[in-house]
Amino acid sequence: MTMPIMQDMEHDIMQRNINSRSMQRRLARVGGRALAALLGVAGVAASASGQGQWNVVWTEQFPGSALSSTSWNVLDIAWPHNGEAQYYHPSAVTVSNGLMTITSTNTPRGGRPYTSGRLDTDGKQEFLYGKFEMRGRLPRTQGMWPAFWLLPASDVWPPEIDIMELLGHQPTRTYASNHWGTVQTHQYQTTSWDGPDFSTTFNVFACEWWPDRVDFFVNGTLIATHRNQIPQDDMYVILNTAVGGFWPGYPDTSTVFPQRFQVDYVRVSQWSEPLLRNSGFEASDPQDGANPVKWTRWGNSSRNTQLARQGPAAFKMFGNFNGPGNTTGGWQDMNAQAGERWTAGGMVQSPNWDRIGVGNSSRIRLEFRGASNQLLASHESPQFTRSDAVDTWLERTVTGVAPAGTTTARIVLTHTQGNNAGGAVWWDDVRLVRAVACDSIDFNNDDSLFDPLDIEAFLSVYSEGPCLPVGATCNDLDFNNDGAVFDPLDIDALLRVYSEGPCVQ
Repeated sequence: MTMPIMQDMEHDIMQRNINSRSMQRRLARVGGRALAALLGVAGVAASASGQGQWNVVWTEQFPGSALSSTSWNVLDIAWPHNGEAQYYHPSAVTVSNGLMTITSTNTPRGGRPYTSGRLDTDGKQEFLYGKFEMRGRLPRTQGMWPAFWLLPASDVWPPEIDIMELLGHQPTRTYASNHWGTVQTHQYQTTSWDGPDFSTTFNVFACEWWPDRVDFFVNGTLIATHRNQIPQDDMYVILNTAVGGFWPGYPDTSTVFPQRFQVDYVRVSQWSEPLLRNSGFEASDPQDGANPVKWTRWGNSSRNTQLARQGPAAFKMFGNFNGPGNTTGGWQDMNAQAGERWTAGGMVQSPNWDRIGVGNSSRIRLEFRGASNQLLASHESPQFTRSDAVDTWLERTVTGVAPAGTTTARIVLTHTQGNNAGGAVWWDDVRLVRAVACDSIDFNNDDSLFDPLDIEAFLSVYSEGPCLPVGATCNDLDFNNDGAVFDPLDIDALLRVYSEGPCVQ
């Protein structure tokens, strides 16, 4: 929530004849933790997707003495890529005592001097976006190349997300990478991070793959954020140890065999709310850099790298210069149902060097459509025009409730050229989220609505104190029903609803 919104709320609360000094005294009595959360709520930002939480959708803890055939494939192949020198064989992959172990040896097999293992979930466990975690202990010494990574279910490479790679002669350094393009135009971004000796202890390697970025973590520490050409299609999980190759080099007299890659668990979580694909316009069609993947565009609209709020790109729109009232834009659909409340929003800017012309306007439209793509309802955000601040990212949002017969919610970014004037706008970090319903504002259930004691009671419980007044029965802390408690977003929602605003901004 931005500071102007916070100020508007304070004004609305004052309009309810609440004495501000009295409120300050009440809040001061609540305690430091809750008051700090309240004062810090202006800085709270939900994920790029809106409100929600991570839910575990698949986990592998390697029970018993064999891999699950419903989740894993174990390769039996002389791998033909990267100059690798191992043969991947199922005998190198074992399960015991809650660990999966890939053992790499200097045993010749299939015309290769080394034997190692590789397993994946291709065709069995595939995911679009999510949090991917692996706890493991890695092999070391020259020529070892363990990895925890993702490849596309389409089997068209790239993309590729490497959550963890390690070169055996550098056992304290891990690498995180994102690959994109085509086989002929392959590009990548790699970040290295120095930590403990990953061959002597178990460590957790993870990434959070969002529509507009991939965040990489080691033991919960964020080590990198990549925003270039983020994958937008289902991917599967891979665990392997290569031996030799163009990058790690080949085993030599310093190499010790056998080497073991031991994995304690693999876990995948996904966000509880649907996610708009390519929401930051970071990914483009490999064959057409102007086309943002997963978006349908028309007129003079394109993915553009001249200006961006975050990452390398945004969505640029300008007029068609074919008479007043012509439009240009782009749209994307998400599944929806009747009765759901949806919010479409995004950030828009027009720079001084290409400022939107007089009479032109840009906005977000939220549409609800039926099974035959018929338009059932449409809602528009406030316009962005030449009267708005230049060189400044400004937010535009619109909210609506899906009518009967709805199967699709559509976000439409539009630019209208009113009188053939020039200038352009850029949209970035857009969202289309299903709003959640907030609890009653009568938090302490004393049958008094818009009562400052409800805020006092909420903050008291938030700081692990009693419900107020003592003896009352308070509701749970998940005021916005996003599944997260002790969450500043609940305070944000409580104050917004208290000032007669929407549950979700």
